[in-house]
Amino acid sequence: MGIEEIRKEIDRIDEEIVRLLNERVAACKKAGVAKGGIAILDLDRERRVLERVASKSEEAPSEGIRAVYREVISMCRRVQRPVTVAFLGPEGSFSHEVASKHFGSSSRLLPSRRIRNIFTEVDLGGADLGVVPFENSLEGAVNDTLDCLVEYPVSIVGEALFRINQNLIVDPEVTSLSQIERVYSHPQALAQCDGYITKHLNDKEIIVTESTARAVEHILRDQRGAAIGSKVAAELNELKIFEAGIEDSPNNYTRFVVIKKGGSAEGGKKTSLILSIDHVPGSLAAVLNCFAKHGINVTMILSRPLYMRPWEYLFFIDFEGNLGDEKCRTAIEELRKKTRFLRILGSYSELQ
Repeated sequence: MGIEEIRKEIDRIDEEIVRLLNERVAACKKAGVAKGGIAILDLDRERRVLERVASKSEEAPSEGIRAVYREVISMCRRVQRPVTVAFLGPEGSFSHEVASKHFGSSSRLLPSRRIRNIFTEVDLGGADLGVVPFENSLEGAVNDTLDCLVEYPVSIVGEALFRINQNLIVDPEVTSLSQIERVYSHPQALAQCDGYITKHLNDKEIIVTESTARAVEHILRDQRGAAIGSKVAAELNELKIFEAGIEDSPNNYTRFVVIKKGGSAEGGKKTSLILSIDHVPGSLAAVLNCFAKHGINVTMILSRPLYMRPWEYLFFIDFEGNLGDEKCRTAIEELRKKTRFLRILGSYSELQ
């Protein structure tokens, strides 16, 4: 078969793909009518769709299939009602990358200056979903997120693990570190790059910013400054990466969670909850024993001080399983008898 015949075959396949996409959009419009015009998000269903279509691929790489279908799902959501996703902005932040990757270009992405603003947008209906950083593999929990999970009536409906690559970003005219006088970045990014800063930037002024993306924006006005941030932020602002991958550890991941207003879902592979206990010996051991006796694996436990009650704490716990599992339901009922307060944040899975 010659090249022209091959191209004609590709054109025919493309036309068939478009025809089938139109059929899918029409079916999604019907689903939108059945939902009463309300965007009912089912991230667990979408995860299963991505897993299923990726498993069917024989020639195309599975990650490529997932990327294409994320956009297909995003487009089909839009014909029902565009989904608004709030993230810690501005554009170019790691939160922006996560939101873009998992919710597609047909979603409306809403940048927020503070984590609390994301929770407020979701609570008041300004956003359907919020993407917030929960913990970093090197620096630990994000306390603002923990506090807001306690204060706001939201649930966790998904999570995403994101590999963090930090870069030293400068004005395009900069050719030497000797031209740099100041370094801008978020406290966590500065901590993640402490070794590089100590070795190469120890004599520079350090200026803390509210996000790495904001740090990069400073370089547009400060040619003697450098920022530590993402490749995407550098590209969006047409700046230069002086050195890539300056983080101290290659095992630098941030776990993001997706929040929505309302009660928690029952599906998924993991469940998160918050609880408080009496400040007496053995109370925490009794809580953990509820999981152990039912063979439930606890994957994370964090503590956060209780306001107005010095030296007493709230505990954030993740465990494998969901509220559809009988052993998990039984353990939760036992926990309620051993705690002052218990709230299920959600059962969910990792986004594909």
